[in-house]
Amino acid sequence: MDTPTLARASTGTRKLRVGVGQLASGMYVVELDRPWLDTPFLLEGFLVDSPIELETLRRYCRYVYVDPDRSDPTLARRIRDAELADAPLVASPRRSETTVRLELPKRSGEARQERRASPAPKARADARVSSETRERFRRFVRATAVAGESLQAPAGVLGRTAGWLRRWMAADDRDPVAWQQRSLQAVHDLLPPGTRVVRHPDPQPFAEAMPAARAAIARAGHATEALYEAVRDGRDAPVGPLHESVTLLVAAMIANPDAPAWAARVGGAASRDTRHALTVALHLLAVGRSIGLDRETLRALATIGLLADAGKARLPRALLEKPGMLSASEHTIVKEHVRLGLEAVERSGPLAAEVRAGVAQHHERLDGSGYPKGLQGEEISFWGRLAAIADSFAALVSPRPYAEALAPQEAMMSLYEWAGNSFDEALVEQFVQAIGIFPVGSIVELSSGEIAVVIGHNRIRRLEPRVLAISDAAREPLGAPVPRELPSLHRGSPPDALRVARGLPASAFDLGRIDLTAFMPGRDVA
Repeated sequence: MDTPTLARASTGTRKLRVGVGQLASGMYVVELDRPWLDTPFLLEGFLVDSPIELETLRRYCRYVYVDPDRSDPTLARRIRDAELADAPLVASPRRSETTVRLELPKRSGEARQERRASPAPKARADARVSSETRERFRRFVRATAVAGESLQAPAGVLGRTAGWLRRWMAADDRDPVAWQQRSLQAVHDLLPPGTRVVRHPDPQPFAEAMPAARAAIARAGHATEALYEAVRDGRDAPVGPLHESVTLLVAAMIANPDAPAWAARVGGAASRDTRHALTVALHLLAVGRSIGLDRETLRALATIGLLADAGKARLPRALLEKPGMLSASEHTIVKEHVRLGLEAVERSGPLAAEVRAGVAQHHERLDGSGYPKGLQGEEISFWGRLAAIADSFAALVSPRPYAEALAPQEAMMSLYEWAGNSFDEALVEQFVQAIGIFPVGSIVELSSGEIAVVIGHNRIRRLEPRVLAISDAAREPLGAPVPRELPSLHRGSPPDALRVARGLPASAFDLGRIDLTAFMPGRDVA
């Protein structure tokens, strides 16, 4: 039988791991054992208050985490008593767990009234990843940075990198270059037989690539918006213009992966649905280019991203934006968007097999907990596995009516937390490498206290992106954004050297107050 387990989240918040068989009314659930977006519970963090909620949690989860301080006061006292008895608190239940058996109390009407009077704020429990996962992610980032320098640096840098590699290998007993090659090979092994792998040219200069990127983003945005409107109205979907725009999008991504991402950030689509579709398509293209897929395969990936959520245009907006738990019938309706989208698009003609698989499977999960078919493991195609990661990441970093956006690094760590259960681990690693630890268009805080926006990756020094400062150290907006050069950091760098201190969620700074169009070369392109 499952037993409750005490744990401490990385933020210092206490949480209690409880098997679903021991869940009871009065427990405040803060985290699930799977992405919230894969369940009917759209509002992350809630007080279990009905048999329906209990039944739903037991149907979707094996265990959950509860916050003892927001739960029934009697349960909270019992947890505090266990702590006073020196019951060890561990960071992650996957390693050495100490279990504390608790007799679950009945919930009083007084406690129910008190809890309802003080609702918890909307917060993403997705971000509450274990300290084990955070450490794994840090090691991955460090390995990626070391491998990037050793594989791509010019000869003059290799001497410095060699010492770094030796220190890494002595500390970790893993060669980061060999690790990166093994990770890439694991992804190539997932590709369907006959898939071509090519070497794409080095990126064009950013300014040279921007005019074509801007034109491609504009065409793709218009074509996607028109297709979604047709699906919403029950008309035949205009797939032809979308396919034409995909050709331009792929060419722009091959020319310079940063350029279309920046063009979408500055002058992208107006509607949230189209922005999400473009974001997913660009993430899929970035991964496809990074692992060496040819143009035709990249076209399929971009099409998957643009079409994956087309069926949501047929659903009531109020249902998609509903806070709290969806009823069983409402969740069933939401899951129908996969079928509705495929039916609407294929009225104009059949989709390529890989495109259809990616759209049909972008909500399937490796452990069988996804939908619409509950596929498991090898039943899910490469296209569906990669689309699931890109779609989930784009959702996590975007503000939603029922949840705040995560900083990209928190979203990436959430993907890591779910890797192996929901997502393919090697694909998650390649996804993070391709879009970057600090994705283009994301907001970061510099060590100077300034807020900056990322405009490009450093292909050699992965942790030192190209940025524009958009505020001073007091977070007051600058009259015009200012490029900031991040120096090459290495052992012996001064402690006050300018660097990225941390990534921030999209809501941390209102980019609408800053004119970024000066960094859009080719603005006159139609």
